[in-house]
Amino acid sequence: MLVISRLRVKSLVHYLASIKIVRKMAAQNATEGKSSVVSETEATEELGFVIDKRPFTSVKEGKAEVLFPSSHDVFYNPVQEFNRDLSVAVLRVFAAEYKKLEREKKKQAKLKERTLALRSSVSETALEIPNVSNVSSNDQERAVPEAPNESNASSNDKERAPNKSNASSNDKKITTLDAPDASNSCSNNEIIALEAPNASNSSIIDKEMPGKEVVCEGEKILVLPPGIKDEEGIRILEGLAASGLRSIRYAKEVGGVKEIIANDISSQALECMRHNIEHNKVAELVYPSHSDASMVMYQHRDPSKRFHAIDLDPYGSPHMFLDGAVQCVTDGGILLVTCTDMAVLCGNSPETCYTKYGALSIKSKACHEIALRIVLQCIESHANRYGRHIVPLLSMSADFYVRVVVKVFTSKVRCKETFSKVSWLYQCVGCETATLQPLGRIVINGKSVKYQLSSGPPITEACFHCGHRHLVAGPIWSAPIHDREFLKSLKESLVEDDFTTFRRLFGTLTMMEEELPDVPLFYVLDKLSNVAGINPCKMVQFRSALLNAGYRVSMSHAGQVSIKTDAPAQVVWDVVRAWEKLHPANRAKMTDDRPGKRILEKEIKTKISFELHSDANPESKKRELLRFQIKPEKYWGPKARAKTSLFSSDQEEKRSRNQGKKRKCHSDDNHLLNKMSKDEVNHQIKE
Repeated sequence: MLVISRLRVKSLVHYLASIKIVRKMAAQNATEGKSSVVSETEATEELGFVIDKRPFTSVKEGKAEVLFPSSHDVFYNPVQEFNRDLSVAVLRVFAAEYKKLEREKKKQAKLKERTLALRSSVSETALEIPNVSNVSSNDQERAVPEAPNESNASSNDKERAPNKSNASSNDKKITTLDAPDASNSCSNNEIIALEAPNASNSSIIDKEMPGKEVVCEGEKILVLPPGIKDEEGIRILEGLAASGLRSIRYAKEVGGVKEIIANDISSQALECMRHNIEHNKVAELVYPSHSDASMVMYQHRDPSKRFHAIDLDPYGSPHMFLDGAVQCVTDGGILLVTCTDMAVLCGNSPETCYTKYGALSIKSKACHEIALRIVLQCIESHANRYGRHIVPLLSMSADFYVRVVVKVFTSKVRCKETFSKVSWLYQCVGCETATLQPLGRIVINGKSVKYQLSSGPPITEACFHCGHRHLVAGPIWSAPIHDREFLKSLKESLVEDDFTTFRRLFGTLTMMEEELPDVPLFYVLDKLSNVAGINPCKMVQFRSALLNAGYRVSMSHAGQVSIKTDAPAQVVWDVVRAWEKLHPANRAKMTDDRPGKRILEKEIKTKISFELHSDANPESKKRELLRFQIKPEKYWGPKARAKTSLFSSDQEEKRSRNQGKKRKCHSDDNHLLNKMSKDEVNHQIKE
């Protein structure tokens, strides 16, 4: 029995109709003495649409080449190449740091064994057991702290992991050498990698040279390049792999990988994955999986089965996958999470945002950074339920999505600090001034640590600046959203020839590195000027005024005219008032309840100078880095879900047909009501 979905029935009906029309045209040509072969141009003119007859479409991205069925059975969006390039760069840095940490753990284990052996030998001779400090000078140089156990380590030991992993680039130099000439010794903080093989001869290399043992201080460490399986490398899970493009790129561009599980619930995607894995010759590293992503993660909750890196890039919201993700990642492992439901996260549907993320979104000029902080708060909330917490490494808002990279650690003590890292957001409806209130605070007095609730609210009923009411949103993550050391390592690891989007990657990471880490949210210069009813000043002038007043200032990668500063809102509005003194607004046209009129009537309490400051222009702008991407192509936004369609123009036609659908329906209803009499309207309402 053949079971066909509605979408397939629709496509099949169109297809059968097209066959009948083409046959009719062929018969007509035969009767007229013409060729019975109907050209593609003639068929297109008669049918009114184009049939996509290509069985596969080849796409090259990075070092991967994947084949997509032209029937749209599998999802692919070329605009997200920037997302995938960033993910490859992140995993390269993480894999190198993981190798370094594993080496440290082995050294600690050897030291522990040596110490125990020394103590046992001393006890046998009835001598006093020496401390580690009494060991010989040669051993003393090698001494490192005892390796913490993942299950029962103290909170202090847990916090050492991110400091080691986020070490500066000087401490983790990566050298690439040809395999035959690789040196047999390396410095204390140096990792040696072999030259990556070509895909065509990878099988030969696997048999003849599975890897090279590098001797470092008497230890043998196997460091393998991309494309070769590393038995001591990281394990990666891509929960929603679709065509498998991302997993294939990880296999061919990230070294030190043991295995990659490419999972998808779609049977069409599974077949496409298998074909692409075979086509790219990475079957030794990438294993396709046909299952629900949540079930795969729940089946790997055991510490011995956990993944070192989990990548989640779903259609829309990832909220249903986060519970499994925080449980099946190793201690110190990373989560790479993408959210494309920006309408929900940016305030269009706060009630929906609460059901998905446990926080209320709000419409604001800083809505994209608020979206990032809502996602981080949601991941932290899921992790806390299992005695785990997150450390954000990178949080990016780009194009039509947000992408966060976080490390997950296990520490019940650190989980108690979460309520001081999330805050309620109060935003004025008039001037959009934002005020944050942490859910709690930590009071440290010597060795005493107390966790207390916050006192509030931190605002009055009416806004202090313009007198309007406030809206409440959140809770949102109010702690830092980037790790500067990690961003620095990431920038230094970038190789221009490896990434098509290198310029944008480097520019965006530079902007993130420039952001003030301890200042949540930002102002928008255009909005400040609009509220006050004045002509906006130049960005460099506004930044200079804040710097001259003694405050820090930066931009945000989430807004082109953003101003992130630690100056109080009173000082920011003082700058606006000072600019209005130089370029007066037309106050006569302002109504009494307008926010700008009340703001401009207040007295300036800060000494403001618009003299150009040396730090007013950020380095990213001075160096003319690519900071904000222009629209790359037509219809460049989020793509529709994968679906069967025999016609290449179906998606564009449907998109145009549904454009403004709600507005059209509303206007049609109003037009119909205007034509109906009052009695007819009442009758319809009663029915």
